[in-house]
Amino acid sequence: MSDKDNLVFVKKPILRKPYILCGFNGWFNGGDVSVGGINYFIKQFKGTKFAEISASHYHIYQIPGVESLRPVFKMQDGLIVETDLPKNEFYFAINPASEHDLIFFLGDEPNLNWEEYAGTVVNVACELGAVRLLALGGLFESTPYTREPMISCTCTDAKTKAEMEKYNVTFSNREGIATFNQMLLYTCKKKGLEGIGFTARAPYYPDHDIAIAYSPKSIKAVLIRLNHMMRLNIDFDELDEAIRDLEGKLNSIRRQNPQFNTYMEQLEKDYIERIYQEPLDISPNEAIRFAEEFLKNNKDKGPGSKE
Repeated sequence: MSDKDNLVFVKKPILRKPYILCGFNGWFNGGDVSVGGINYFIKQFKGTKFAEISASHYHIYQIPGVESLRPVFKMQDGLIVETDLPKNEFYFAINPASEHDLIFFLGDEPNLNWEEYAGTVVNVACELGAVRLLALGGLFESTPYTREPMISCTCTDAKTKAEMEKYNVTFSNREGIATFNQMLLYTCKKKGLEGIGFTARAPYYPDHDIAIAYSPKSIKAVLIRLNHMMRLNIDFDELDEAIRDLEGKLNSIRRQNPQFNTYMEQLEKDYIERIYQEPLDISPNEAIRFAEEFLKNNKDKGPGSKE
């Protein structure tokens, strides 16, 4: 099956060197980082849908004993009023604060034909002149909700990796079964498109029966880096409110549950936090020049000196 067979365009937008940001519902969406992050972008930028990938060629609806794959339908008085089928949709938005416009892809992780599906996403990006693909992911981990989430990064090339070092991320040394984001980056590399995958840790406490389906702090940890990188001018008020609300509920649980509080105190003690600070957009040579000028202007100033 070709791209033309599985891809339906509503219209083809004309964009300026866009970035494409991708999120997938599925195994790699811990804390709703992947889907929730892309939905936040679409809402912020009032994204307009312009294409979609057919679901039938990539998604399995039935495996004996597995009900979660089946589509969900809602009926009312004998009529089907709502359906929940896999969605694989492209949106676009203009970003007036940057020379790069935006493409958003929101999909359900495919069950079949990974290479073809990833190829379709990357081909659409290339056809519209995209210069970089960024994939969002989330993994559940027993990390303290009171601390900044860890962000790991995977890149398609050494130059892009060097750029990402200023965003206070770790770099993945993972070996094992692939995530779909890795397949997407692999496809980018084959087609010569810069690709970056960000993975945020989302808090998860199974021993205390606490699962956090939506982790706003983990979502913000990724988005705040993209905000600077792509000159997005994102409004974080909605996420900040959600963070306060969630942390208030978890703090209440800690006060009422001494075992959970002791557990959290140990997690906090063992956790190595990496506080994100927005990088300066200056070269190393410029940084040295600014430092020299500062020292020169202040060398004659002593404890009792006057301005």
